[in-house]
Amino acid sequence: MEKFTIRDIARLADVSVATVSYIINGKNAESYTEETKRKVLQIVNLYNYQPSRLAQSFALSKSNNVIILSEKHESVLQKAESYDFLRLFSKAFERLGYNLIIRTYLENTKIDTADAIICMGVEEDRFLKLAHENYVPLLSVDGIIHDELFFQIMQDFDYVVECGERRFGKNNFSLALVDLYNQSIKDELKKLPCEVIFIQDSEIRNLTDRNIVTVNASIYKLCGEYNDSILLVPANTEAKVNALVDCFFKAADRIQGVEHMVKVR
Repeated sequence: MEKFTIRDIARLADVSVATVSYIINGKNAESYTEETKRKVLQIVNLYNYQPSRLAQSFALSKSNNVIILSEKHESVLQKAESYDFLRLFSKAFERLGYNLIIRTYLENTKIDTADAIICMGVEEDRFLKLAHENYVPLLSVDGIIHDELFFQIMQDFDYVVECGERRFGKNNFSLALVDLYNQSIKDELKKLPCEVIFIQDSEIRNLTDRNIVTVNASIYKLCGEYNDSILLVPANTEAKVNALVDCFFKAADRIQGVEHMVKVR
């Protein structure tokens, strides 16, 4: 793989090579905005650009802490699904020697006590605010972020629909989901060639009069897991956890030239 250069940083940040040089070396601060500085330093960090004293300082400050940030969940179904995934996820990361810090709210959005921030269903504006204020790797789970710098891990919903069509036939089922996704991914889900409904706790009873495909174990069990009219294509799997772990290490090691949008079957 070719060495990442200062010209690559300039291209990704959409600035001149001179501006990148100024920022890296802490010179001519009047020549660029604070936003430009944040963007350049984010790219320097993510791609482990060398030579750079910044990259060395990041390595020396390793804490073995990982923050898991989610939106605040109100419903029982949301809490059940989040717990189910965190149960799998925490086992994998604890085996790797990391301490997990689970939060729905960060009083200070500038983080200096963690090696990475993993955002679960976090809205894009909140995610990007964290990106602007931190130089540790950020990853998104179950949320689309319109920035190629960041790893994004989500279920392959085209495959979920294919499974539903094989079971029930085309246009003969609804995709029922617990609402754990950011708005960008919800907008994409609405484009699927089937009815997509986001379920609140009290709406489970309304699912008994149709064929249902779901990715959520909680919906599957509440609707009757032996019911022939419901199909589970599970979201919380070892494959998803393994994909997240793989992306975590790629982000931490600033691996270049890899796909950042990862869809899991």
